[in-house]
Amino acid sequence: MKDHLVRCIETNLGWGSGDTWSNKDFEELSERIFNTTNKRLSVTTLKRIWGRAEWVANPSVATLDILSEFLGHKDWREFVSANKQELPEQKISKKSKPSKIWILVLSLVLIGSFFAFFWRTDSNDDKEASVYTSEDFAFNGESVTTGLPNSVVFTYDASVANEKAKIEIQQDWDERKRVVVDKEDSVSTSIYYWPGYFKSKLVVDDSIVKEKDLLIPSPDWLGTIETDSLPIYLDKEDYRNENGLTIESEALKKYGIDPRTKRTAVGLYQVRDFGELYTNDFEMTTTLRNDFKSGKSLCQVAQVMIMHEDGPVVLTLADKGCISDISLYAFEKSIDGKKTDLSGFGVDFADFVKLKCVSKNQKLDILINNKVIFSFDVPKTPKKIIGINFHFEGGGSVQNVEFKNDGGVVYTSGF
Repeated sequence: MKDHLVRCIETNLGWGSGDTWSNKDFEELSERIFNTTNKRLSVTTLKRIWGRAEWVANPSVATLDILSEFLGHKDWREFVSANKQELPEQKISKKSKPSKIWILVLSLVLIGSFFAFFWRTDSNDDKEASVYTSEDFAFNGESVTTGLPNSVVFTYDASVANEKAKIEIQQDWDERKRVVVDKEDSVSTSIYYWPGYFKSKLVVDDSIVKEKDLLIPSPDWLGTIETDSLPIYLDKEDYRNENGLTIESEALKKYGIDPRTKRTAVGLYQVRDFGELYTNDFEMTTTLRNDFKSGKSLCQVAQVMIMHEDGPVVLTLADKGCISDISLYAFEKSIDGKKTDLSGFGVDFADFVKLKCVSKNQKLDILINNKVIFSFDVPKTPKKIIGINFHFEGGGSVQNVEFKNDGGVVYTSGF
């Protein structure tokens, strides 16, 4: 019957077989279950239900109750009662009557399984029997400054968790940025080195029980050299001039970086509260150029990221001969240049390129030099826009940035 419950949930979701689901799919299912039932099941628990993780014990009735409630039933007993007719009847032919010896063997196996079940359940630290709601916990975070780097002081209360529960604080979307904390403590601090909009999380036994949105703004425009670990912040004179923003390869030498001998990415960030600017109604216009083509940088590449509360809209421009390596992303949809014709994003960086994004009527149109080259569907639920980033390989320039909505200009760079 558990397998039938799993199949019913798969049909309800329409995501196909759970054998093909990613970790993100299980996270999404955990969130949907919580939104429907106000009860949490961890990603690990769901993976065990679907046979994607090793079982330490059979699923508890409490777990089955929550999954049944997610499907609209009062509890597991009601689900079983409502679905008895869906299961094929099992008939035993009189000719195949089992012998007494086989009955004895089967009895011994069942008795052994009975004791093994209770022993394994007892050793599972009662994780499967623990059902938490978001209201059981407290979680908050406040930044201590307006510059970068910026520390955030998290306060939390996880005292209701099981004695052996694993309590963690996750800085943002990246699960690798989890820090184990003591459930008896109440304060933990983290450092943010990049500006952005982060969904920090309180995690109990791999289940997200509480979230806190954090806006870490940039100090006006911020120029960086991107590295694998921490960014290098550029001095203002290295990227600000009377014509706009420019990061030249020569300016990087004083930081010990030479993009002619090593592939180097540089960034320009403007992260702030723009006011009433949302994904379902905005127009963004900018003029940009990749200024570097030498040495290791065989392709000139420029990437623009419009950041909103649920993630970024990522647009990549490149030399016309390099479009196979580029990709796009918006509203949980990825577009791979190796599987899609993105030739419209191939440009000539001998001159500045005009990029425009227009979101109206649940459609986001991407224009290059005033020509529509691609469109994304926009979700009906609007998300607040909180920033724009530019990334160049080797070096690049931005002449202007402007955001509008139906009411007029919301932000202009004023270069």
